[in-house]
Amino acid sequence: MSTEPAPSKKNNRTLIALIAVIGVLLLALIALVFFILGQGSAVDREPTGLNSSTSPSSSPGASPSESSSEGPSESPAGEAAPPEDESTRFTAFNAPTTVTCDAGNEDYQPPKPTLMVSWASANAVQAWYSPGDQDAKDKNYMQVPLSGNQNDFTDEHLFPCFDQGPSRDYTITLVGPNGEHVSKTWTVTDLSR
Repeated sequence: MSTEPAPSKKNNRTLIALIAVIGVLLLALIALVFFILGQGSAVDREPTGLNSSTSPSSSPGASPSESSSEGPSESPAGEAAPPEDESTRFTAFNAPTTVTCDAGNEDYQPPKPTLMVSWASANAVQAWYSPGDQDAKDKNYMQVPLSGNQNDFTDEHLFPCFDQGPSRDYTITLVGPNGEHVSKTWTVTDLSR
């Protein structure tokens, strides 16, 4: 009676481990292929319209000369893409409209609340800030960056609390390349009154 030697347990474990590694590598390769294909089709699905915070020149991989030298492109459906928005405008603006002033007492005068605001703009060449509801550039009070916040004011701006009425207006005005003015005015109200 002849007996064949039984396969070694060590060889079986090595074979199983090798098959498992090959399987994991195949799955990783398949996932990579789907990822690459998905990236290509995501570009095809991008909307052709613009929202207020993006422009064609800000898309990855596009240089400013590429987006400005091209005319209106056609979408996959054959429709012309809308032209780039070149208007002077705010692309972001945030300003809380309430503060709470502390009256304090004879021995303690609490600090006044800081005026809080942030903004961003597109196609502006200047930005101006002013207390009040008039055009800030026309008042020539304070020039500020095209995008920024209250920390960019050249001096500290505190809500006047009990020095005036319970509300106060503030304005930021953008000046465009052709001299046009675009303003945002907001009112801040003291809730302690």
